[in-house]
Amino acid sequence: MSVHADPPPSRVREPQRYEYDTAEQLGKGGFAICHRATVLDQGRSTGRIVALKIVKSKMEPAKLAQKFVTELQIHSKLSHPNIVQFYRAFSYYSSTYVVLEICENGSLADMLKKRKFFTMPEIRRFLIQTCGAVKYLHHRNIIHRDLKTGNLFLDSDMNIKVGDFGLAAVLVSQNDLGARRTTMCGTPNYLAPEILDKGGNGHNEKVDLWAIGIIAYTLAIGRAPFHAPKREDIYRKLQNREYSWPEGTIGSDVCEELKDLVGSLLVHEDDRPSPDLIVSHDFFKLGYMPPRLDAKYKSGAPKFPIRSLSASTRSRGYTDEWFKICKESGVGEYAPGKIFPLLGGKRIRSVVKDCEKELALGRQPVVPIPSDVVYVPYPDRNDWEDATGGGLSQIAEERESSQEDAAYLAEINANDRKQSALNKPPTRGNRLGLYKENVAPQPLQTGEALERPKRTRSTQAAVRTVSAQRPPRPSKEVKPNPALTGPVIGRRAARSPSEEEVEDLEPISKAVPPSKRKGTERIDSLEPIPTRSAPKSSAPRSSASSEVPCSDPTSVLERVSTFRDNIARALAGRSTPGRKPNSAYKLPFVAKWVDYSRKHGVGYVLEDGNVGCLLSATSRDPVTHVIVRKGFQHLQSLSKDPSSVDKVPMTYLTDCGDDGIHTTELSRERRRTCGILWAKFGKYLCQQYVGNDTEQDEQEMPMFVRFYQRLGSVGIWGFADGSFQFNFPDHTKLVLSADGCFCNFTCLSLEATQHLSEFGELPFKYIRQRNVLTCLLRTLLHAQGANGAEIKALASANLLKEKLDFIVMVVDAWICGGGLGRSSDRLQWNGPQLDDGKKQDWITVGRSGGDYPRGV
Repeated sequence: MSVHADPPPSRVREPQRYEYDTAEQLGKGGFAICHRATVLDQGRSTGRIVALKIVKSKMEPAKLAQKFVTELQIHSKLSHPNIVQFYRAFSYYSSTYVVLEICENGSLADMLKKRKFFTMPEIRRFLIQTCGAVKYLHHRNIIHRDLKTGNLFLDSDMNIKVGDFGLAAVLVSQNDLGARRTTMCGTPNYLAPEILDKGGNGHNEKVDLWAIGIIAYTLAIGRAPFHAPKREDIYRKLQNREYSWPEGTIGSDVCEELKDLVGSLLVHEDDRPSPDLIVSHDFFKLGYMPPRLDAKYKSGAPKFPIRSLSASTRSRGYTDEWFKICKESGVGEYAPGKIFPLLGGKRIRSVVKDCEKELALGRQPVVPIPSDVVYVPYPDRNDWEDATGGGLSQIAEERESSQEDAAYLAEINANDRKQSALNKPPTRGNRLGLYKENVAPQPLQTGEALERPKRTRSTQAAVRTVSAQRPPRPSKEVKPNPALTGPVIGRRAARSPSEEEVEDLEPISKAVPPSKRKGTERIDSLEPIPTRSAPKSSAPRSSASSEVPCSDPTSVLERVSTFRDNIARALAGRSTPGRKPNSAYKLPFVAKWVDYSRKHGVGYVLEDGNVGCLLSATSRDPVTHVIVRKGFQHLQSLSKDPSSVDKVPMTYLTDCGDDGIHTTELSRERRRTCGILWAKFGKYLCQQYVGNDTEQDEQEMPMFVRFYQRLGSVGIWGFADGSFQFNFPDHTKLVLSADGCFCNFTCLSLEATQHLSEFGELPFKYIRQRNVLTCLLRTLLHAQGANGAEIKALASANLLKEKLDFIVMVVDAWICGGGLGRSSDRLQWNGPQLDDGKKQDWITVGRSGGDYPRGV
């Protein structure tokens, strides 16, 4: 009788909303098989491709079942860009299905069979990403114990994903500091000597470091260093450290630095370096590494450029590629005593703590999994729609909504369910009655609840603070003062202050393509990849339609390239050619918002009074923008006569793919749907918001949000004029002009930053008293004069430089991906975050080329 489960049927149903269309087998392990599958939601394909790991629900002996439970407990709590993501697990007939992130390019072992060996640049990249995952695991008190080329998988972008946690173990003791394990397990060629020492004290996490040394040798030579026909000979060789490097050419010359690295790992456990020190070896820091790899090299070795290192790179001690890849994986020492922070920061703790809480809530896995239960990760972290308990996915902000707030969206959901019932075929049984997701509903939360001061500030050389208690002055027309260029700090008040003056800036012209710009220095050697054309939308285009300027994918990509380069200039203290510091300029600002992108899209209120929503694409309609000028006034009239929504002067725009964003004639049904959603979003948003409508030129296109992205706990808003707003989870917000030269920085006081650092929370009084810094970005970073020290201290305490580095990394990912919002990895901000327990999420609306169901 086979130990493996039977092959899955063509369609597998979990006890909740999702189904899976199964495809070919991807692999087979000791007691599991793995198949590719497409996720369906209510019978319709979501476009999400996953891997299904399938085992028998009834496992014998009982020890095997307990081993599988341990695997579920450990794997479900891991979240790292170089670890295979766990989504959920459930039972279907006689098998248990584990839904995992699919790794399109197989394993390193598969690739090694075709390639025979890897080049030094490839090995550097693979090992750094593996070390990043191992550092994360060890920090969480987890040993993998089966690291090998067969368990290092490759995603669609050829990034390493560590998988198969069937032999993983947790190191704990009564004082939670760690203990040693004595079970002999693993793959013979990769076993560390202490595992074989029966009379020894057992083993700990250092066995994974030995395995990294074996992997490094294997990738270069094509076989393990202690290779032998018989297992006994393998064990004898590894216990005596008997290995050698083949002489002569093996297809790729093995450098002396790699030999030294392997030698530093295949030693006694006490002498093995940590993951941070491994990737800081000379083999990595000054050797060439490709910024990305192509899947076409799975069957043939790439030819990398030969380049000499500059004097500055040698003096610094590492290349730009090393810095970037190490930072993305959260591993490495870039200066004496300075290491890249663990991804997830202080929120990452021993997996034991999460297991204890999971047990206390009664959410721990059991095998077999009950037929009416889906086991999902704890703490909740993945982006499947039903994992949020039906609440809004929202970035942490100042205030929770009332029960009346929730009622508005409940009404939307009720309408959706009625419409879905009309469209979908009948299903057997009451599916809602089967829902027993092991998650608790989360309270509905909104975006910013405070009125935001207008982003106009009088410039003066001295730094001043606008007191919230100061009586407002009458509004007046602003005249720029060319004699004053210093940055201004304003206090975020609880009511709108008077309109004041703004620092002058030259209006932004259309960006010049990167290939035609002169005097532009890159912050790294990463070259833009030619843009990939977005698929053309099937949206109807009226002959009278008009295009939003520079909204086509090519123009947008050119503009964000300039945006990225100018931020890099500001970070380096260099001025931007042709940029004048004294011309009137004002940036848009999202004052309040709601993220309901899993169902409809996002709604928002702009500071100028425009109320809009960015609606996700459907099977019939593309991404749609709905904007209403002076929206607060129209919402007030709707409260008296809800049926008059058709009379609200709405501007409709649709994303037409390669043709950019256009005003378009929508079908009557689509207009009605858009109008209802706009009204619902608007009512929900404006209950606690006092309208701040400003005069606008009715002939011009109204300001609107053309793109929204959520990266974990960071919200990104892309505006029609090319500017961007970044909302960070420490309640700071950074709005940058389209060319990246001018900014408004809503930041915390020095006292508030200190409180946040010490206690991990932020009383509301500090949020009310936030400052607004308005000036050239370069001036803010490198302030001079009598007040320069104070400005620098405020910017430094709010981690402005680190936030700009993160923004550059995000935009770099877009450029590499070939369009706005196109990033292959789940980028994550590792700076200060309020420990509020809110779920992190990755999602986009308005992404170039279309939005993926799972976000970025």
